[in-house]
Amino acid sequence: MTRLTRVELRRLFSRRLVILALLAGVVVTGFFLLTAWTAAQPMTPAEQAQAQQWYDDARADWERNGEQIVAQCRQDEADQRAQGQDVDFGCDQLGPQPEHFLTTVQPLAESLPTTLTLHAFVLLLLAFLVGATATAAELSTGAMTSWLTFEPRRLRVYGSKVLAAGLGTAPAAVVLLLVLVGGAWLITSGADAAGSMTAAAWRATAGTMLRILALTVLAAVAGAALGFLLRHTAAVLGLAVGYLVVVEGVVGSALPRSQPWLVRPNIEGWILGGTSYSIPDCTTGPQGRMCDLITHELSLGRSTGYLLVLVAAVVVLAAVVFRRRDVV
Repeated sequence: MTRLTRVELRRLFSRRLVILALLAGVVVTGFFLLTAWTAAQPMTPAEQAQAQQWYDDARADWERNGEQIVAQCRQDEADQRAQGQDVDFGCDQLGPQPEHFLTTVQPLAESLPTTLTLHAFVLLLLAFLVGATATAAELSTGAMTSWLTFEPRRLRVYGSKVLAAGLGTAPAAVVLLLVLVGGAWLITSGADAAGSMTAAAWRATAGTMLRILALTVLAAVAGAALGFLLRHTAAVLGLAVGYLVVVEGVVGSALPRSQPWLVRPNIEGWILGGTSYSIPDCTTGPQGRMCDLITHELSLGRSTGYLLVLVAAVVVLAAVVFRRRDVV
């Protein structure tokens, strides 16, 4: 098994699509860093002068019409409360403030979790693609038949290929994550926005990176298993796109209570160490139909268990199918 896995790792990186996926990961990481660098640039004197002019104009308009705007806000707030709604329109904070017009660099401790989450979804997609092409290509081209003449024990072949897909993506994910976090720190340090990264913030970032790494490996394993099931990389990608559009998009919107059973919210829960989702709670009264959004928590443990069971089910199903059906 170990020997087969080493062979599969060498074969994995000989595939053109795998190399292209790695290059895509580098390009996307560079794009994230470019975005961070752009956001860290201070306003030019001309931009500051323009922002100050906009603020002065807004302030002058507020001095003329502010009392009327606040009065209307309070009236609307009172009308909603009379209908049983617990609302706060923030009428005391409606006036223009300088920070609304003068942009500042967001502290790294605030921006990094979002950046890591968005970057993680790209890593997961690329790892899934690498896993799928690592196995489906051999089945669609007939190379698997030749390989089974060399090693006829199918489960050993299956295990080595699925394991190689997961292990092969791990080093690339580690490098890309380190480049992203290190680059973001260097960029924001130059803008005096990295001081918010306390020891606790760095520990939280390290935990997030480890969870992303583990999830990337699982994505590659799931892609490899689906490659055995569907035999074509295009079929695996078509299934993934169809799921995202139909299940995550249509069903998730039509049935909000299905959120804890969908993949995307659980991925967010895994990455962020827990997340939340909202379900509308609607009632019909004398004033008509009114809805409140009820927030529910999705814990890290719940998301971890869901995704592990899902990936394990796909891996076991693919192993059973590959062991029993003809390769050709």
